[in-house]
Amino acid sequence: MNVLQKIGKFEAIALIVMISMNQIFLNLSNIVIVNTGSSAWINVIIISIVAILFCLLISKLFKPFPAHDIVDISEYLGKKILKTIVGILYILFFIFISSVILRYLTNSLKLIYFEKSPLTFLLILFLIPVVFAVRLGIKPISRVNLIFIPIVLISMLIILFSTSKDFVPQRIFPILGFGANETFLIGLNNIFTFSAFAYLYFLIPLLKNPDDFKKVALSSIIISAIYIFLSIICLIMMFPFIAFTDEMLSIYLLTRLIEFGKFFQRVDAIFILIWILSAFSFLSITIEFANRILKKLLNLKTHKEMAYSICAIIFSLALAFANFSTIKFIQNELLRYFVIALVFIISLIILVLANLKLKKEKLT
Repeated sequence: MNVLQKIGKFEAIALIVMISMNQIFLNLSNIVIVNTGSSAWINVIIISIVAILFCLLISKLFKPFPAHDIVDISEYLGKKILKTIVGILYILFFIFISSVILRYLTNSLKLIYFEKSPLTFLLILFLIPVVFAVRLGIKPISRVNLIFIPIVLISMLIILFSTSKDFVPQRIFPILGFGANETFLIGLNNIFTFSAFAYLYFLIPLLKNPDDFKKVALSSIIISAIYIFLSIICLIMMFPFIAFTDEMLSIYLLTRLIEFGKFFQRVDAIFILIWILSAFSFLSITIEFANRILKKLLNLKTHKEMAYSICAIIFSLALAFANFSTIKFIQNELLRYFVIALVFIISLIILVLANLKLKKEKLT
């Protein structure tokens, strides 16, 4: 890769954290709460510890393969067949998650502010600047994202702490929510909340210094875990009904409750603007990663022109979702288990077997 298109440590951390923040905006916190009830805050601590341990594990497994991503390692392990299968699965994931977030955001905007605007217009309005961003490459995307991420993180903290005056601590009871089984065992499938690992698998070839991968991975996962925890504890203490509903705009509901005096109200409009900026970053990052995988699978010299095709697929898929109920089903039933299978099981097995193969070759 061109050295000019490499990114630094802080740019890489910002990329992964932005992915996680968009997951929170996508109602990730509420999904965890619905599954575990008032013990969601305990559950997220447990899965965060698991995510950090998993992060340390994959950092060690990637160490023998400098400047390689999961698709390269798949090729080393299983030749072109495994490389193609893994590459296609990750492309499908990136396209699918982009479609879900795009439709979720545009549907929300239409519902709140643009009731009479055609949905297709809002979708196109988002995808056009994203296409231009992807054509510029990962370096400009990461630099702009580095500007956006402090705004997103600070605004989220303001939202969470501004509502603390209305917290009702008693709502964290019963401590074990729907039960110990749901909190400690079944609740482990909430590890899908750290789907940002999918992006970490492709980060090493983008780094100026591949040795920074462990620091980048740990820092981004820890920051993401903190924000997921804060959003969950805030929602539990604010809304007594939140554990029993599939509320699609839970974080947005918090912004409607914030007022700074009589002269500065409707903070939700500012939040929506920040959400839009973060969505632009998320879509640009995700489509860029999908493009790079496609370039590798097809042995293309450049991947920039592929942005048009991928955006067209995302646009069509986003339109195919009938309503919020469809999105709920996709989040709870499809994406959850797809992420667990691909990111936390299949990819880990590939890394372990590749390391074993490498050790065997060194011994012979």
